[in-house]
Parts: sequence; C-alpha cells; structure tokens
Amino acid sequence: MNNNAHAVVRRSVPCYFCNEFLEERYLPEHVKHCGAVLEECPHKCGVYVPRRNMQIHERSCSKRISKRSSEIKVDPRDSLWKEKVLSILTLLRGAINEAEKERKRLTETMSKNFTVLHRKHEVLDMMRLNTIESMEETRRNNVTLDQRLNVLELSCDNMEQRTCMSFQKISEQLQLLQTGLDDEQKKHEKLFDDWAKDLSDLKTFVAKESILVSGIWQEQLKRIHDLKLELEMRCKDSKDLVKKYEELCEKIESTGKETRELFHTTAEQRKDIKALRFQAKENLKYVEELIKDSSSKVNTLEDSDRECKCCLRELGPFSTNGRLLWRIDRYKEKMNEAKEDDSPIYSPIFLNKDYGYTLRMELFLNGIGQWKDRHVIGCLKVENGKWDPLLDWPCILRATVILKDQENPANDLRKIVKSVRREKNDTKEKPDKESGLYMFIPHTTLARYSGYTKNDVMFFEIQVKDVKTSDSMPSLVA
Repeated sequence: MNNNAHAVVRRSVPCYFCNEFLEERYLPEHVKHCGAVLEECPHKCGVYVPRRNMQIHERSCSKRISKRSSEIKVDPRDSLWKEKVLSILTLLRGAINEAEKERKRLTETMSKNFTVLHRKHEVLDMMRLNTIESMEETRRNNVTLDQRLNVLELSCDNMEQRTCMSFQKISEQLQLLQTGLDDEQKKHEKLFDDWAKDLSDLKTFVAKESILVSGIWQEQLKRIHDLKLELEMRCKDSKDLVKKYEELCEKIESTGKETRELFHTTAEQRKDIKALRFQAKENLKYVEELIKDSSSKVNTLEDSDRECKCCLRELGPFSTNGRLLWRIDRYKEKMNEAKEDDSPIYSPIFLNKDYGYTLRMELFLNGIGQWKDRHVIGCLKVENGKWDPLLDWPCILRATVILKDQENPANDLRKIVKSVRREKNDTKEKPDKESGLYMFIPHTTLARYSGYTKNDVMFFEIQVKDVKTSDSMPSLVA
C-alpha cells in the first residue's frame, strides 16, 4: 500500500519550466532536454531565452549581427541575409500595423472623449444659465419679500391701533353694563319690597277670612239652638211639630251644605295660601341669588379697583434700578383663589431707573382665556407715576423674568416679556393688556421641578431694559 502511494507521488512530479507531470526519476533527464529551460544568450547580449527559441533569438541578436558585420561584409545576394531582412521587414510591418491599430483606437477614444467633453461643456453652460436665472429669481423674490414685510408691518401697526380702539369701546361698554347692573339691582330691591308687602297683605286677608268663617259658624249654631227652643215652646201640635221638625231638618241640611261648602272654600283658600307662600319663598330665593351675584360682581369690580389703587399707594422704598426680586408666599392658597375667581396677583411697585417709569408685574397663576388651567401668565404693566410728564411716551420696555429654582439654580427659567403700552394722555387706571407680550410658564414645568414652589413660596426676579425712548424710534419688540 505504501509503495503504491510512493509510486503515485513519484509519477505526479511536475517540471519547473514547462509544468509537465512525469516520474521523479525522469526529471533530471527531462530538464537537460526541456525546451522551456531559460538559457543565457551565447553572444552575451544579456537576454535569457527559452532553449527552443534560442535559434530564433540568435538570428535577431544585435551583438551577433554587429560581430558578423564587423568580421565580414554581407553579400546582398546571400539568401540567408535576404531571409533575415524579410523577417525583419515582416516584424516591422507587424509593428507598424499594430501601431496603426493603436493609433486608430486612440483616435476613436479621443473622439469619444471630445464628444463627452463637449457634452459636459454644454451641461456646464446650461447649469451656469440656470444658476444665473435662479439668482435673478431669488433677487426678485427678495424684493417682493421686502415689500410684503413692509406691508405686513403697516398692517400690524393698523391692527394695534384697532385693538386699542376696540378695548376703549369695551371699557365704555363695561361701564354701561355696570350702571345697568346697578339699575337692575335697584329694581330687584323694589320688587322684593313689593312682594313682601303683598305677602303681609295676604296674611292679614287670610286672618280676616278665618275670623269671618268662625263668626258665621257660631251664628249658625246659635240660630239652630234658637230654632229648637222655639219649636219646643210654640209647637204643641204634633203635626206642626213634625212639619217644623222636617223644616228644621231641611234647614239643618241646608246649613250643613253651606258649612261644608264654606269648609271646602276655606280648604281651597288654604291650599292657595300655601302655594302663594311657596312661590313667595322661591321668589325670595331667586331675588337673594340675584342680589348675591350682582353684589359679588360689584365687589369684585370694587376690589380690583381698590387693589389697583392701593398697590400704587404702598408705603416703603421703591426699587429704582430696574430690578425686583418678588417673593410670593402662600402659593397653593393663591392658586386655589385664582382657580375659583380668576383673580390676578400684583408685584410691588418698582422703577426702571431713577425718576423713571412706574412698573409692576401682573400674574395670573391659573392662566386666562384658552391657556386657563394650563399656564401661569404674566405681564409687565406701566402705572401712573409722579414723573410721567417728564418721560417719553409711548414707552416700550422689555423685561427678563426669571423663575428661581430654590433647589438647583441651573434650572432657573428665563422668559422675555414686553411692557403693556400706555399713552401719555391716557387717564385710565388699567392700560390695555393686548398691547403687551405675555409670559407663559406651563403648569407641567412647575410640577416637574419642586424647587420652583418649595415651602409654598415662589420667587420671581424681574430685570427691565429700555427698548424705545422716543416716538421717532421704531419698536424693537415684535
């Protein structure tokens, strides 16, 4: 078994030059005669040629030709020389044909490259034209956009003026509504007095009717008793007595009917009296509710006016550097009050600078309008001050309001708010709210970080900066 495997291995040895498989024992002899073995040129030209091509190389070897030409002169009639010349010519012709083919191929590739280059130049020209057109179009669009922005700015100014006018009208309508409420309250009070008077008259009437009915009943009883005595004394005859007795029975029945009818009427009158009492009680309750509602509305209006006036008369030094640190105690209680009656809270009065505008912060803890029950909304208000005649009007101020996190100052919440505009000749105590920019703080943010309302206390830091100081300067707050 091993000898067979060794024999197989010996038979599968390849030649190193021609890759022919043969037995290992024949390999040295095969190498001696193999035509693919590389041998150096005998004329020492430096070329290694396979053994089978050595004669062809010797014919074209440059050193051999140079040696022979130097040793002897070539006879042009020699056939060997002719064969060499022909072989050289055929090689040159083949090289020339190959060069021609290569030239044609190169010219074709050059023409193709030129066409591709020409197309790319056309594409580049088209792209250049497109970019120029797009740049011109963008310039036009920029011009139209500037025009639209100018128109939009004019429309915003008009809208602001219209909103100011509309809020003036609304305030006038509110005053008219307040006067109407006062008149309505007076009418309800008068109507309540009339109802109380009617009720007292009804009570007296019922008392008189009950006295009258009792008197009639006693008179009837007395009449029956008198008739009985008269019959006993005067009627001696039995027939007369029977007739009189029958008459007396009829009279008694008639009087009984009259008394039953009288009791029926009195019972109906009692039912009517009860119904009137119930209706009067319901009317009294309705009147009391109306009086409470009207008095609560009047009290809220008076409280708001009183609060606005009292806040301006607070004693103590004002902050005159445009900075206020506002501490809000009993946050939960004030939030519950805001949820019940939507009442705002107000910060202490402060000034943006020495002898500057009189300012304060108005804060709706439960929000207003569509942001109710979702956001804390604040607004910087300009109040009447001592130095208003010396200041520029209308004034526009921008304030940075910082909600302090008492546990982690890195979580302080910054908001930008614009002051509520008030004209110089505006005599109203409450300026328009719509001309200012509100500050929005979501309730979810307050719930996420407990440091904002730690120990039921909230801190706001307000820093005011001038944005516009004269009418000639445009507003910088959008």
